[in-house]
Amino acid sequence: MKKQPHITEQTKNNLRIAFWSLYAQKPIEKISIKEITELAGYNRGTFYLYYNDVYDLLHQIEEEILGKITDVLNDSLEKNDTFDLSGQMGILLDLMQTYETYAAVLLSDHGDPHFATRLKEVVWPLLNRYFVPSEGHDDYEMALLADFYLSGLLASVIRWLQNPKMTLEEFLDFMVGTIFSKPDSPQSYSSCGKSAQTPADKSAETPMP
Repeated sequence: MKKQPHITEQTKNNLRIAFWSLYAQKPIEKISIKEITELAGYNRGTFYLYYNDVYDLLHQIEEEILGKITDVLNDSLEKNDTFDLSGQMGILLDLMQTYETYAAVLLSDHGDPHFATRLKEVVWPLLNRYFVPSEGHDDYEMALLADFYLSGLLASVIRWLQNPKMTLEEFLDFMVGTIFSKPDSPQSYSSCGKSAQTPADKSAETPMP
């Protein structure tokens, strides 16, 4: 008899929870399917109903997180005629806080470097809107800015998630007011100018390095 959808999802979630409790402690190459299934209370056959191997399990988790962040950020960027850095950063930080259990591990020393790279690609359209070409940056300079700000942003966010001595609002105010502040430059840009281009258009003009 076919399993009910809620039972299937619960089983997948239980396997995911078991895997994550192990991944939070050691690298993925040291995690076996046997460990996951024993911890979750299933057999190996049940595991293979949902995942090809341990790496596939991790990949599915990463795809879910990145897909959600991409959809929310792109939807927000495309709907708003005026770009508000504080508002966009707030959305990003709220998402990171939602996935903090995963993000703290994925961005840690034994996490997946590929996830960090892809996350930077997802977040780049936000910063690319902020550092508009009208300021005189050429493609190479924009690539340097991308490396600097994206690496710094993710490092700051993960430190905040691991040791949250500030509320989300306090951290957001600090990041926008201190780190991302630009002298004599507003934080909001009208859609009437160059910044009216969509994130996809601008990403095509200034690709991630």
